[in-house]
Amino acid sequence: MCFRFCRLLTYLHFIMAKWGEGDPRWIVEERADAHNVNNWHWREKDASDWSKKKINQLLKGLKIEDNNIGSCYISEITSCEGEASVSNRKKKIICIYDFQLKAKWKGSLQNSKITYTGMLEVPNLSEENSGDEVDVTVSFGKDDQKCDELKDLMRKKGIPILQEKFDEFAKSLRNECASTIQLPTNEENQNNKAKSVCNDNKINSTAPNTNKQINATAGVKINTKKLIMSESFMTSVDELYKTLTLKDRIQAWSRSPVQQDAASGETFTLFDGNVLGEFTSLVRDSKIAMRWRFKSWPDAHYSNVTINLTQNSDGTKLELEQTGVPESSIEATKNGWKNYYWRSIKMAFGYGANIL
Repeated sequence: MCFRFCRLLTYLHFIMAKWGEGDPRWIVEERADAHNVNNWHWREKDASDWSKKKINQLLKGLKIEDNNIGSCYISEITSCEGEASVSNRKKKIICIYDFQLKAKWKGSLQNSKITYTGMLEVPNLSEENSGDEVDVTVSFGKDDQKCDELKDLMRKKGIPILQEKFDEFAKSLRNECASTIQLPTNEENQNNKAKSVCNDNKINSTAPNTNKQINATAGVKINTKKLIMSESFMTSVDELYKTLTLKDRIQAWSRSPVQQDAASGETFTLFDGNVLGEFTSLVRDSKIAMRWRFKSWPDAHYSNVTINLTQNSDGTKLELEQTGVPESSIEATKNGWKNYYWRSIKMAFGYGANIL
């Protein structure tokens, strides 16, 4: 029993590190929206369309020339089959791609007006192969007029140039596309702000003072969505209601200072100011309604949250409906409820079915 209890305490410390303390993977103050802290967690996006456009951009129109023979160029990417994805895990970028390409090339001999058309095939453009390991086949179609000199030019000079472009594609996928899934930390944001202030000071030193301040979000329409969630807790409805509304219990699962018990009209601030709002209605053991926002949301924009509690034979079912969530924050908000409310409550009070 003692061993199981020690495991529980260890897991609690791992899961419930306070914002700003403990394991750096869970320092939520690094991300005001509590989304993918320090870029530690798995995040993935489909990069197939981006990759196909990039490949077309790198290859189409590419020239291969020899002053003694003639010149060729890639005239068309006729087929680009395959897929790509980029992901982030533990601050590491992972790029996975596999494409099969077909292209047409055209060329002319030196001082000749005859244009020859040939084909290229690339069967294994993949992250498993460096550029010089990618196979390229140069050929003519059975109905095409053939020219061995231009075919040799494409093989001897064209293939190495193409392989360089394949390496360039891999670097671009990592540096341009994949970098967008890593979120800036608080330190990076502060550095950007410092640079911005320096630039502003340079501008303001020469520009006239208009004594006008512009609110960047004033009058701007915010696209919002509705979030609906449900969660089961292995406890009675009255115990769960107390856990969500009593000062001492909220402090225990949120690890945040709380001034007083929940009451209609009372404001609240949790997680070092990253979540704030106001209770608008409470029905004992049944319903909690509030205005709720992330600090990172546009100024003065609040969502409306309604939590309904229902007792059943296995415990208590919690149903949440949240309207007015900024569209760009819907996933971060959903993950915030799951990780910093539901999971923390279960671990702090043992309301989960499988703690160990």
